[in-house]
Amino acid sequence: MGLSKYFNSKSVELKRSQIKPASYNPRTISDEGKKALKRSIKLYGVVGGIVINQATSYTIVGGHQKVAVLDELNKYDKSTHENDYTLRVELINVDEKTEKQLNITLNNPNVGGNWDFDALARIVPDIDWKDAGLTDADLNMIGVDYLLQTEEENSIADALSDMMVPVSEQKEADKAAKQLERAEKVAHMKEVKQQVKENAQKQAENMDAYVILSFDTYEAKAAFCERFGYDPDMKFIKGEVFDEQIERID
Repeated sequence: MGLSKYFNSKSVELKRSQIKPASYNPRTISDEGKKALKRSIKLYGVVGGIVINQATSYTIVGGHQKVAVLDELNKYDKSTHENDYTLRVELINVDEKTEKQLNITLNNPNVGGNWDFDALARIVPDIDWKDAGLTDADLNMIGVDYLLQTEEENSIADALSDMMVPVSEQKEADKAAKQLERAEKVAHMKEVKQQVKENAQKQAENMDAYVILSFDTYEAKAAFCERFGYDPDMKFIKGEVFDEQIERID
């Protein structure tokens, strides 16, 4: 079975003096990152390709930072080419536009994967995280910054945790008291609402606290009113007052 058609580079060996950095290279590296890269190269060697474009006089397309570290390690002088050394590179042959596109693509995080921080957190305790190029900030982001603590710091952290127990208990007590207070307020509001509801019902019932007497003629009404001592032109008579009058008559 032949090589897949998607492999368009070939591995060759070139002298450092034969290759040149891309003048337009937009990638930079921090001092901390450069130290981590140098540590990695010292430990594992150069793993991963340095890409060179033959068509533009052997311009570096990917791997500028690796070459810079190798220059330091080999004490290479860019001006005199003193201490020239040999590199194994991935050689391509493309036009300048494609070269620039590749330069961006090879360094673009958008075309790479993302960290699964949960999976990474499970791996970190099994490795030397500094040798893997991780920083203190990385450990903090992953959530395993406890690995940075010394035994003394761990003891101090435990002591502080113990000291904070009463504070935590007080906070829980305050929280419970607030919840109880809120529950009492809710219960009181429910009681007030019930009272308002009952009062409204009584008022509605009182709206029906009347009876209408009807007479066929005004004369019949006048005779009734005179019998009980009311003005014949009255429209309303209190039921309680009339009730007492009936009791007196009985």
